[in-house]
Amino acid sequence: MVDAVSSAASAQTSASNSSAQLAQDFDTFLTLLTAQLQNQDPLSPTDTTEFTNQLVQFASVEQQIQSNQTLSDLVSLTRSSTAAGLSGYLGKTAEVNSPRADLSEGQIEWLYELPEGVEEATLSVRSEAGTIIYSQALDDVSAGSREFVWDGRLSTGEYAESGQFSLIISAADEAEDPVTVSPRVRTTVTGVDLSGESTQISTKSGTYDFDAVLRLAEVG
Repeated sequence: MVDAVSSAASAQTSASNSSAQLAQDFDTFLTLLTAQLQNQDPLSPTDTTEFTNQLVQFASVEQQIQSNQTLSDLVSLTRSSTAAGLSGYLGKTAEVNSPRADLSEGQIEWLYELPEGVEEATLSVRSEAGTIIYSQALDDVSAGSREFVWDGRLSTGEYAESGQFSLIISAADEAEDPVTVSPRVRTTVTGVDLSGESTQISTKSGTYDFDAVLRLAEVG
């Protein structure tokens, strides 16, 4: 659905640009044709075949303008219908495929899944400036889904101010080879934005592209 919305937005922009250009060309064509009819030599009028071709071009441009307008109207209807459908996501809990989140309401909820074979793992919270401000080694590294709720506490014991933070999970297997673990954000959807080139959702933890949403659920 998101790809369709983005494609529709792109199509609408292209249609609007094409319509504007065609309208300009259409006006220019009319001006030239009128001038030609007014100034042609009565004793040597425009060749019938040439004049017919010009009228055909005139009709083709007019039809193209109407087609572009129809396409633009259809795209607008599609976007309105999509917006109505996406409004049902408001208030839902979303899992977003992203390590970053804004510290909202005093905490950030991250989810992650440890695969088989992990021998050691460390959770680190990184600030927007790229500094590690909190770190925690995991005692339990058995395979499975986990959650990490960070309350903003720094390694110094103080609390972070508002801002954007990312969770970094450093994991390794028995041979000390790195194991990739991708964190996700769990948050609540507060809005849907269709004004840009891609559909985005607003949440309590920030704004994300809609295609980053992995799943939605009722708030429990």
